[in-house]
Amino acid sequence: MVTTGGEALPPALALRRAQGVAAMDGGRHDLARQAFAEVLDEAPGNLATQALYDAATEALLAAQSRAGEQFAGRAATVLPAPPWAYTLKRPAPIEPGPPPTLTLVSERANGIGDDGEWLTRNGLALPEYEVPNPMRGEPGTLPPSIPPTFGKYLLVQAIREDGFNILFYGTDYSGGRFVAVQREDDAELVALFDFEAYAHPPGTPAGERAFAAQRATWAALAGSVLLVGHAHHAEAKGGNAFITALDLDSGELLWRSAPLVANAADFVVHRGHVLSGYGAGAEPGHLYVLDAVTGKTVSKTRVKSGPDYLFLRTGQLLVRCYDTDYVFELRHGGG
Repeated sequence: MVTTGGEALPPALALRRAQGVAAMDGGRHDLARQAFAEVLDEAPGNLATQALYDAATEALLAAQSRAGEQFAGRAATVLPAPPWAYTLKRPAPIEPGPPPTLTLVSERANGIGDDGEWLTRNGLALPEYEVPNPMRGEPGTLPPSIPPTFGKYLLVQAIREDGFNILFYGTDYSGGRFVAVQREDDAELVALFDFEAYAHPPGTPAGERAFAAQRATWAALAGSVLLVGHAHHAEAKGGNAFITALDLDSGELLWRSAPLVANAADFVVHRGHVLSGYGAGAEPGHLYVLDAVTGKTVSKTRVKSGPDYLFLRTGQLLVRCYDTDYVFELRHGGG
């Protein structure tokens, strides 16, 4: 037992605290804070650990403030209004591949609303950081290099992907107006795009603009291409739920998908194709396969209700829908 600050720590907790100190020394104040919080959960009266936790919190906030200054000095690239139908400007520089065929392996009714249990049972999680929620007093799990605000806008989503962070800033947690791409190793800001012109299709009545704004809801990188999904509430019809391919350096539009292909929580890129889902609650929905080079819809597969999550795992696509869970095998060509 190690005694510090008036309370003895068992060896396992002492080791965890030592790991937190090492994380602080390495500048990962987020990981240090997490380690100290775990110790305090088991030993809430340990004053030395509480002091370390407070110091890690202060250092984390200071580092995020410095990161925020870098963002604040960067002007966002304002993107022009997009097309509101399938459009190919030029092929995206993505390696093509044979289109996958979705072959049903299993389907089973779920408990509706037990998404967390499904994710845990299958060992799945979206590649995201937990963002701070000041209104709920939730601190989040951001590393020091990610600022929790951009000007007056909140960080509403933070995706980790292949050495990059894709950050969404908006007025609320329904999605982002601004999308930033940050290199993970050195925190360099690679791109910062303003998608305000994507919010409303032409002719949207003034009375609907406040609640029907389409915001960025998911994004993925494919080399020098940024794929971004925009959607609003699931009951919306028509010019909604697109995926757009942009040149990461310039923001140039390469292609835009047909509407009504992507309002699930995520989409995935697989061997030159994008797999996405669209549906509204308990109404029948579809899974879509898009050519990632052109954005053209290759195929669609009907499912019993609206897709919520899509995950790739060892040649299979796991899909969580409103009331049904699916597993599909991905077959390519003759294989």
